[in-house]
Amino acid sequence: MLALATFALHGGGTYAQEAAPDASIGAVLRPITARFIDPADGQFDISEFLAQPHRFLPVPIIVTEPAVGYGGGGVGLFLRPRHAAGEEGWARPDISAIGGIATQNGTWMTFAGDASRWLDGRLRTLAGGGTGVVNLDFYGLSGGADARDRAVRYSLDVTAVVGQANWQLAQESPWAAGVRYVWAEVEPRLRDTPLFPGLADRTRVTISAPTAVVEYDTRDNIFTPTRGVYSESAYLASRQALGASVDFERFDQTLLGWRPLGDNVFLGARGKYAWSSSTTPFFLRPFVMLRGVPAMRFQGDEAGSLEIEARWQFHGRWSVVAFGGAGQTWTRDDRVSSAQGVGSGGAGVRYELARRFGMHVGVDVAASRGTTAVYLIVGNAWFRP
Repeated sequence: MLALATFALHGGGTYAQEAAPDASIGAVLRPITARFIDPADGQFDISEFLAQPHRFLPVPIIVTEPAVGYGGGGVGLFLRPRHAAGEEGWARPDISAIGGIATQNGTWMTFAGDASRWLDGRLRTLAGGGTGVVNLDFYGLSGGADARDRAVRYSLDVTAVVGQANWQLAQESPWAAGVRYVWAEVEPRLRDTPLFPGLADRTRVTISAPTAVVEYDTRDNIFTPTRGVYSESAYLASRQALGASVDFERFDQTLLGWRPLGDNVFLGARGKYAWSSSTTPFFLRPFVMLRGVPAMRFQGDEAGSLEIEARWQFHGRWSVVAFGGAGQTWTRDDRVSSAQGVGSGGAGVRYELARRFGMHVGVDVAASRGTTAVYLIVGNAWFRP
């Protein structure tokens, strides 16, 4: 089906005109379908198709996130291998994306972004932006242990842009340092009668935040790594002197790692920790990020999580995955100090769709207590460009 769609969208008429009037359908389609067959193993593959100018991977988005309900959308993913860099240029291509989503609870977003490398790959830039309305439930917005399980329903009108530049500290070095700048305007609107006094309502929050970033990256590719480590340390400081409506800080540490166990089994792990200052807007407080756990359900002044995944490439390009994780939040104020924990797990399937890019795609089903969700995975569940 993908080959036929591509034929229709990218000049199929040209082939029909060049073919002899009595040419068979098979003869007409053969040059098109050949583009999607990898000569190395004879399997369906879109590496060469994606590498052509103006071609893109249409990625459907299936939303089953419990926090926003069912929905969908799509993303156009443009990959540009850096041919001068050889195989490294395929493992870390330039990427652009544009898309949008909408869900049954009224959430919608449109967004676009680009991640590119320059100067022999030593300079990496990231730019993006989006706008929309996000309807979410937030927990623990008032003191007292009972408040952590009481939802406050908000609608957030959001417009945001981000820009980042990282510099590789030395040629072939895994270390890079840079600066990220985030600007956003968010207007929270209560969707219900306030449960607690003093909750923000229709008060526009402006964020203007430079962020210091340090990265370490030894992954063999950015899409579906089989070995290597990725680490990012980021310290954000939003300041009124730069146009923000409130001063606050936030620190995030992400650590990812992969290791092969034999020829066909690959083990991966993700650890994440986040801390925020007491003046951080409620919608930016850290929360547990695990497959199967609703976004923002477990939120606090600090949050940490660990997730482990095993992938078995059992037949040709086909793999199965199993994963599990646990997370915890910590909240402290003058009246109460509390912690919350949650666990989740699940399984999925993958197909190696673009061998030269190292890109697998598939579906995961994950569950935590009282929640089940389905995720469409492109690359890996912890993708970082």
